[in-house]
Amino acid sequence: MGLAIPPGTPTNPCEVPGSDYCVEYVGEAQLSITTDGHCQEVSWVASGATELKDCVILKGHWYGGGEQFTQPWPIEQKPRPETAYVTADMLQRSNQWYGGVTEAYWISSQGLAVYVPDEVPLFLSLVDADADGVADEMCFSARHEVPFADRDSALILRYSVCSADDVRQVHEATLPKFYSFPSGIPDEKMMRDTVWTTWAEYKTEINDSRVLALAYNVIEKGYPYSQIEIDDNWETCYGNAEFNTDRFSDAKAMVDELHALGFRVTLWIHPFINDDCEAFAYADARGYFVKAADGVTQLTSWWQGNSAGIVDFTNTEAVSWWTGRLRDIQATTGMDGFKFDAGETSWLPDVFTLNAPVEKWPNVYTTSYVDVVSSFGGLTEVRSGRHNQAAPIFFRMLDKNSNFQNLNGLKTLIPTLLHFGILGYPYVLPDMIGGNAYGGQPSDELFVRWTQANSLMPVLQFSLLPWRFGSIAEEVALNVSRLHVELTPQLLRAAQEATVSGAPINRPTWWLCPLDEACLIADQQYLLGDDIVVAPITEEGATEKEVVLPPGDWVANVDGATYTGPATVLFTGVTLDKFVYLTRA
Repeated sequence: MGLAIPPGTPTNPCEVPGSDYCVEYVGEAQLSITTDGHCQEVSWVASGATELKDCVILKGHWYGGGEQFTQPWPIEQKPRPETAYVTADMLQRSNQWYGGVTEAYWISSQGLAVYVPDEVPLFLSLVDADADGVADEMCFSARHEVPFADRDSALILRYSVCSADDVRQVHEATLPKFYSFPSGIPDEKMMRDTVWTTWAEYKTEINDSRVLALAYNVIEKGYPYSQIEIDDNWETCYGNAEFNTDRFSDAKAMVDELHALGFRVTLWIHPFINDDCEAFAYADARGYFVKAADGVTQLTSWWQGNSAGIVDFTNTEAVSWWTGRLRDIQATTGMDGFKFDAGETSWLPDVFTLNAPVEKWPNVYTTSYVDVVSSFGGLTEVRSGRHNQAAPIFFRMLDKNSNFQNLNGLKTLIPTLLHFGILGYPYVLPDMIGGNAYGGQPSDELFVRWTQANSLMPVLQFSLLPWRFGSIAEEVALNVSRLHVELTPQLLRAAQEATVSGAPINRPTWWLCPLDEACLIADQQYLLGDDIVVAPITEEGATEKEVVLPPGDWVANVDGATYTGPATVLFTGVTLDKFVYLTRA
């Protein structure tokens, strides 16, 4: 503690009402510690110091924090350089930034939890002190620097350290202390039946005929289906919120036809308006974009525009106008819902001001964005979240790469699922099966193993067309889709439980064995509720799967045999058309 305080600084005792301990470092800062139930709050307030820094020793295994490109589970397996701890698009700076679903909340196998409030201008690092490739310390540094540079109040570093007997107990006691549970369950049909989206298969080359052809193919192939999602490049200009009639000659007629086939239809939306679009001048003149303190609009760049305004979701008038345009699209076309992209603070311009308390900047932008878009109902999906656990919508993993590795590929799918759940986001949308194919179409094997891994997560979302792969891939995709429907009652029971207890739908193995070392590090398997263990193969070329079983008797789908846990069981001969899951006897 106090790592930024100069050694030898004189100290004096002090008093803070309600605190258990208080000491003043003369001319630098004041430290107080206050007990609150099973937690202690550590509070530093600077009097002259320009940095405040404490480090937590990472004994045992740790979970939580920020979404990561390599997504380790547990997180000490991946040391991290210091970075401003804000929501970001980690695909832009994968070695530095965290992702969109990021909370300052961590739990450990030794029964500790740590929480840092958003008022702290936090810079975070996971330090490998002994250079063995494993992080030994998690360091919190508070500084009034970009993106926290405009704060006029005294520099603070505040965090809570909470304790219980094990990792599950401390999580169940601590999560509701700082976060809300989901206020309801999102769309149940979307959880049951497959979702089809245009992005990975067609990228920006979309039009009404391709959308309709996709729908008819899904029906012909016999899939249970929920909706079709029209992704990037439907607008006349990015941010105009008007259909390009060269691509979609009659959007309402297309939606009507899809509705007649039993599909709902959702539409890709983003918070940007490129400065060459007609809507830009209108929004700019009315002050709807994020601005500097002098009221001048500050432009940003994003993946589909080098010069754009970003709508200010802390501005009530901007929100009313922006959401009104989407309501108009629904009224004129019959669109059922939306996929909301971006929302991370890393898209904000370098200079910005927000209509919210300055001590909440910049993460309040993400919170406000998600609060606004969640009003569009249970079909809503977002890819960012900060203190948005109450929203009964789907939180999407950031675009995955089509590879087997932990470089944002298949190996990160289950760790990311578990990560979202521990942060209080149970309604996980695992993005597109097979990844986004940015480097070319994945192999049949990768597509199959990805489908199996996704099988009992909350949503099955296809874009790469299974029937364009080999016969095994097509068969597996259809069988998994039907299995998902069959086991949806278990998904919905777990979803309901999340609203009253905060328990994830898909739980880490240690949920049932929180003191068992094998359970604590199992990163390529997950639970559905408390009664199903899902253990897909995620290694290229593998036909064996080692499964860590929690206590109890478990019946394996691959051989019908009953296995008793706690135990580690090796399943062999798991051919491409098979994957392992076990149901409580």
